[in-house]
Amino acid sequence: MNTEILQEQKPKSHLKGLRTVAAIEIAKGIGAVVFGIWVLSFREKDIGDMMANLLDRLHVDPAHEFAVKLVSMADRITPEKVEVAVLYALIRFTEGYGLWNARTWAEYFALISGAAYLPWEFWEFVRRPNWFHATILVVNVAVVLYIAYVRFAVHRESSHRAPPVSVT
Repeated sequence: MNTEILQEQKPKSHLKGLRTVAAIEIAKGIGAVVFGIWVLSFREKDIGDMMANLLDRLHVDPAHEFAVKLVSMADRITPEKVEVAVLYALIRFTEGYGLWNARTWAEYFALISGAAYLPWEFWEFVRRPNWFHATILVVNVAVVLYIAYVRFAVHRESSHRAPPVSVT
């Protein structure tokens, strides 16, 4: 069956939800690109030292747990992570494009990629329960469940329709 015909058969009610998920994925891609550009802009500098200097200017106690974690995270940022950010952004943009256009392949891709992150996100929440980790986990569980609902609803609706009659 032609892809255009399949796309027309999808319920229009799902298009708004798919486009919402697409917008989330595109926003993730933009965030990864911004992160990559930011890292590249500091490639000649020690980001950990920069963070320590910033915290000092803000009169934050360098021994405070928050300050130690922030400097430690900044020390782990390297230009090599830009490659990962670019790859991640390309994946998010591709998924976003496909979902925006209600492509079946993108729905399956979103299910697989979203479900792949869930164990790690759950572990992060269990390890460090806070609002940030809880929000990320809840949003991604909701996205995976919604995409699964769309896939199965479309499959169920298409299996109940009579096949198109061709006039010859």
